[in-house]
Amino acid sequence: MKKAMNKYCLVFLISVCAISPMIYRLVPLKHLLNYFGIKQSQTSTSELIESEFDENISVLPIMLGNSTMKPAVIEKSYDNFVELAADLRTYASTGDDILKQKLFPWLFNVRKANNSNLYTGESKSKGIVICTGSKHFSLALVALKALQLIENELPIEVVYSTPNDLSLDKQNSLKNLFPEVRLVDLSSTAFNDSYLELRGWEIKPFAVLASRFEQVLLMDADVLFLEKPLTLFENKYYTQTGSLFFYDRPGLPSNTVGWIQKLLSKNRQNLPRRTQESGVVLIDKSRVYLGLLSTCKLNDHLERERVTYKYLYGDKDTWWLGFHIINLPYSFIPTLTASIGQIMNKVATNEVCGHILHLDEDYRPVWWNGGTFRNRYVSKTDLLKIEGWLEEGQWHLQTYSCLTNNINKAKKFNTHQQQLIASYIQITKELVN
Repeated sequence: MKKAMNKYCLVFLISVCAISPMIYRLVPLKHLLNYFGIKQSQTSTSELIESEFDENISVLPIMLGNSTMKPAVIEKSYDNFVELAADLRTYASTGDDILKQKLFPWLFNVRKANNSNLYTGESKSKGIVICTGSKHFSLALVALKALQLIENELPIEVVYSTPNDLSLDKQNSLKNLFPEVRLVDLSSTAFNDSYLELRGWEIKPFAVLASRFEQVLLMDADVLFLEKPLTLFENKYYTQTGSLFFYDRPGLPSNTVGWIQKLLSKNRQNLPRRTQESGVVLIDKSRVYLGLLSTCKLNDHLERERVTYKYLYGDKDTWWLGFHIINLPYSFIPTLTASIGQIMNKVATNEVCGHILHLDEDYRPVWWNGGTFRNRYVSKTDLLKIEGWLEEGQWHLQTYSCLTNNINKAKKFNTHQQQLIASYIQITKELVN
């Protein structure tokens, strides 16, 4: 009983100290810890509280000016995703403020006012968001140059989190090469990095959330377009729901399907026919803000490490699942994948080896990912020979993936597409090799 009372008294007093630096100076933290009989160690305040009391309670830092005061917001992490899904649905229907702080503590850890309206974007604005760190920096340069070549009309944000993610010299290089691009460090402009630690796939939904654009086209650094990106905002499936997703090649594993169905209150059988490819995602925050918040929660630090990424491959299927959990409609382009690359059998022309190509609903090539390398994980000097494309038949996934189709033959690109592809190959040679 005494320990339970100590727990909540201590959390309250430390929170007061975090909010009021004057009280903190008058009552140092070490005195509070000594008073409640907690031995100090080299660990942080939040680690002390978690280890002493409850592994499912986190005390989050809050950014105040240029300093970090701990702690400020108490969040319960979720190992039980059935409970998480229920809380997400409740918040979506009620907007409860207490539940909002419990689910989305990072909305209250910004340098500006504690106001989630910061994340809805400028009214009627549209733009492109690209996430990159130092590892994929050269790919991002190619993507930015390729957008210029296709005469992209949308403003662009390049997003990272801390100089450990994207080094200062690479930041300066990008600013010099593309001065019109807005460079955004989420750790200093939006979210508390000491909690979220956004370094990989998980940064993507948070980048969309923090973007100044109301309508966002999120693209990976290795994506190349064959149509102007702006046209996707006019797609009928996007205008229907305020979201647009694309299919990947694999189906959902049975254990993943079983896990997902336990999270849902309805529509348990009405799941996407494939996994999602998140190389390009379109989101209208004015219409699907709650769905985006739900997706962000699935990529929250503790949740992704403990549960989400054990069932899903990174952020990919968290996009539609975040919407599905709260029963919010979303749109997939109905066409399946295609292959872009080398036509292997010049007589039958029914096999193309290369990368996954994405088509619109009228089977027109729109974008592909993987860049112009045969396989960039194997070599960044071995470029893909791009001769044509083939609608989906049977994929053979290996180091160099191939697609065969016994009904349809490979198709050649039109003159404009061929010119774009040749230009993309050239800039890859200049910027990467």
